[in-house]
This record gives sequence, structure tokens and C-alpha cells, in this order.
Amino acid sequence: MRKYILLIVIILAGTYYFNISNDSKTDLKIETINSVKGIVETPVVKKTYRPENGYSPYNSFFGKGIYNNKTDNTISVSSPSFSDIVFLLKDINTNRTIRNEYIRSGSTFNLTGIPYGTYTFTYFSGKNWSNDVLLKNGQIKGGFTKSMSFSKSEKIKDRMTFEAGYYGTYTIKLTQELNGNLETQSSNENEFFN
Repeated sequence: MRKYILLIVIILAGTYYFNISNDSKTDLKIETINSVKGIVETPVVKKTYRPENGYSPYNSFFGKGIYNNKTDNTISVSSPSFSDIVFLLKDINTNRTIRNEYIRSGSTFNLTGIPYGTYTFTYFSGKNWSNDVLLKNGQIKGGFTKSMSFSKSEKIKDRMTFEAGYYGTYTIKLTQELNGNLETQSSNENEFFN
């Protein structure tokens, strides 16, 4: 049987209750009760860390990245200066996403060991990453909390092809530019996680 000591401290801002157990484990729970409004406020502090370039936040949904390290095929991706992105590389023949890479704003990340094949890409951009954001009706955890948008490049002329027996490099610079050679289209959460 546990014994509890109840200590009540009254302060102008409210009342604090401390439950302290006297056995080897100490249970300490602090609840703030706003006595004027009768509202219970439980302070919650959730820390969010900005992922490093190359972090794959959606491996649990898309699977681990697919690599062929016998190739010298690379795709160099520069993210916009105003937002971080999660870049998806999709094989058009299998319709499978083979990479999901976090890229910080204003930086460049190289996807290496790209298998032979033809690819399109899509990306999720925004600010303030949080692992607590729920997407796709709660099926997916992790996302941006501000300025979220989804974009894709699925035009035939924008496909990236790596032929067997050859090696190649594509450079994608995601920025607003007049007369650029690539125009992305708007997308949405359902298309992104398809």
C-alpha cells in the first residue's frame, strides 16, 4: 500500500498540487489549476528538432531507399532559400518512391547510387518541422507546421532517365526563376503520399 503526502501551495496565479510517493520510485505530477476560471492547465513542452540533410522521414510509409552503388548516377537537389523540403524520387516504371530525403532551405543535397531507370519527383515544402504533425488522416507522422505546400514535376519532358551502361547527373534547383527550364505543378497531400 502506498502512502502519499499531500502538499498544497497557494500562489496568486493558481494552486499547485504535488503528489509525492514515499516508496523507492517518486511520482511527481504538477498540475496548474486556474482558480478564477476553474480551468485545469497542464503545461506541455514539445521540442521539435530540424532534421539534417539526407534524413528520410517517411521510410515507414515508402520503405527504405533503393540504391545501386555500382552506378555513378546522381541527382543534385538545391532547395528553395525560403523553406525546407522533403524530396521524393519516384520510379515511373514501378510507380514506387525510391527516396524520401529531407533537404534544408538554401542547401544542396546529392542523391547518389540512383538505379538505372526513369524518374519523376515531387516535394513537400514548409517551415518548422515537427514529428508530432499527423498527415494522411493520421497514417503518417511528421511534417511542417507553417507554409506547407506540395509540388510535383511529372511532365514527360522533365523526366530523368539513367540508361544501363552509362552514368549521369541531373541538377535540380528549386527556386523561383524567370525563364527557368523546369516548371513544377501544384500537388496535394494525397498525391504526395500515393
